[in-house]
Amino acid sequence: ASAPHAHQEGPVYPGTCAARSSRDAETLAPPYAWRFRLPAESASYRDGLAGPQKIDLRTLGDFVVYKSSGTPAYQLAVVADDYAMGVTEVVRGDDLIPSTFRQLALYRAFGWDPPTFYHVPLVVGTDGRRLAKRHGDTRLATLRREGIRSETVVGWLAWSAGLLERPQPVRPADLLAEWDWSRIRRERVIWNPAILEDWKR
Repeated sequence: ASAPHAHQEGPVYPGTCAARSSRDAETLAPPYAWRFRLPAESASYRDGLAGPQKIDLRTLGDFVVYKSSGTPAYQLAVVADDYAMGVTEVVRGDDLIPSTFRQLALYRAFGWDPPTFYHVPLVVGTDGRRLAKRHGDTRLATLRREGIRSETVVGWLAWSAGLLERPQPVRPADLLAEWDWSRIRRERVIWNPAILEDWKR
């Protein structure tokens, strides 16, 4: 299962089969899905970086946790996996904040203590959208073939995040002493392809 990004969860489930029992599932032809029923109420939590978050759970709708193919959906899989591994902190892009409310509901249902969530701003294109193929090939392997060192990329990311005063080549290990959540910027970072030309110099 892969993480659903913004607008990939589909429309809010209208409750077509919400009144069916578990026995009814045995009579249904695939594909069908098991859903987690969210209460019709608001929910909130404090994000370690993004701060207080609140949402009306009705805007999320009952979400899929298990598929007729016999595989768990992302929300259930990630909660069970993180709990089994003893994960205490989750750091990921801020486009997954809506998923956090679904996952917190599952943690409560299981009676498990949830991890602390830190949602960092995404790197987006000049169009404000999440980086994708339409913005060019930004894979590290491609950049390396063009002669751009990984330390250059890491340094730019660290500067964009607020950890360095200026972009400069740096190794991830060198940033450990500089790490401080209070320094991390809350604004999204804009990627401009022209940056590549600077990196090649």
